[in-house]
Order: sequence, then structure tokens, then C-alpha cells
Amino acid sequence: MALRATRDASGVDIALGAQRVARYVFAPDTPVSESPRPYLYPITTAAGMPVADFRPSDHSWHHGFSLALPNAGRANLWGGRSWDRATGAYLDRGDNGSMRTESIQVDAAGAIVSTVAWLDADGERLATEDRALTFAEEERGWTLDWESRIHVPSPLTLGSPATNGRAGAGYGGLFFRAAPEFRGATATADDGRSGPADDFLGERARSLALTRPDGAATVRLATADTSSWFVRSMEYPGFGPAPFDTIEVQVKPGDGWCLRARLVVLDGDDTRRSG
Repeated sequence: MALRATRDASGVDIALGAQRVARYVFAPDTPVSESPRPYLYPITTAAGMPVADFRPSDHSWHHGFSLALPNAGRANLWGGRSWDRATGAYLDRGDNGSMRTESIQVDAAGAIVSTVAWLDADGERLATEDRALTFAEEERGWTLDWESRIHVPSPLTLGSPATNGRAGAGYGGLFFRAAPEFRGATATADDGRSGPADDFLGERARSLALTRPDGAATVRLATADTSSWFVRSMEYPGFGPAPFDTIEVQVKPGDGWCLRARLVVLDGDDTRRSG
């Protein structure tokens, strides 16, 4: 089966044969409080099984699969409230920024190249991102290679609630909010470790896969280098590499910063490969 990309005014549909397996929404209409940003949703396996969630009742700012950053200088580009070190609580600071697509090119075979502006709550530019998404067919499923190169007009600090004082909350970067059926998922790392997904919070690996408890579908994320991971399963199902789990990243003008990952979506329980 061949992958096909079809663009409309707000998004790009990715189809594998007759099945739409993903939609990349580059012009979102989500609320300001959710830090609007491009996202992928819906997302399904090749057989049409949904694997992602969008604006769930527990965290409405979780938008399928997206790049989201809770601490980007003076802005919250994750959504929801911001962690305050002084009070030890999440507060509504009015600091929700946004990521706005400024240009986009779409290849009919499934390659997307775009420029994304990172803006603070006042609409001031924090960074410019060159984003490339490449979809491909995979045995029993499909893959997405994501690359983001970030350039800044002035120094920008990227971090997480964990680097701001909240233990175990190192989220930020690429995050996949899994479908409700992944609650209680099994996680498998590239080195063969496997067990309840919640046990992998803060663990380090090059890739991590979540498999539904019934074994019906698997979602894997792989990074270029070994990374810490943010994982939830029982509270809600979701995961992603956590580059800001223990340290902040300082991005300076002229240096830039790059983020790369591969998403693999498979029918069935296939955790034998590391991605």
C-alpha cells in the first residue's frame, strides 16, 4: 500500500491505502488556555484502530501527538496552568503562548516541511522552528520521522516542572497522549526491559513502546540518543522522551537546538524491534 498526503485549509490527511491513519492539523482552533499548537489527531493503526486521544476531560491541553513545552522562557507552550516553585502548586499565570505555522509545504507521498513560530502570551516571538515530518509504511503499520530545528533571536531556556521543583514531572518535548484503551499498558524498552508502563517514569532508554493490555496495538517512540522518559499509564495513558527531566537546555542565538524522534504505530503486540 502507498502512503498519500492530502492537504486542506487546516490540515493534512495521511492515508495508507484506503485508511486515513493520521491528520496533521497545522492551523488549530484550540483555546488560548491550551497553548494552541500543531498536532496529529486522529491517529490510527493501519487497520483503523484509534491509538491517540484529543482534549480528554482530565487534561484538555493534551492534543494527540504534538511538540509541547511547559517551560519555554517566559511562556507555557504546553497548555493548562504553570508550576510555581514558590507556592508548590500549579497556577494560572496567563502565560500560555502558542505555536503558529507560518509556512508549509506538503509532498503527495507524505513529507511535510513547515516553519513554526513560537510566541509568548503577548504574541512576541520566542523562537522559529524548522519542522520536517516524514511518513512511511512499516511492516504491520507506519512510521513518522519528526525533526525540529529551533533558532532563537535571544537566549531561551527550555525546562520542565521537574527542573522548576516538581519531582517526577519532567514532561516537555514530543508527547503522545494515548487512547483510553492504553490505560494499564505494558512498556518495552529497546534493551528488552518490559513491565507496567508506570514503572518507566524517569527511566533512560533509546526507545520505548506502549502496548495495549489486550495486545491489540503498539505505539513506539524512538530517539536518536538515550533519553529519560515521561510515562503515565494508570492515571492516564501517555508518554514521551523527556529531554528536560533533570536539566534545563539553554538555546542561544546562532547555536540553535535540534529534536528528532520516530513514531511507529503498529497493529498487534510487536515490541521485538527497538525502532
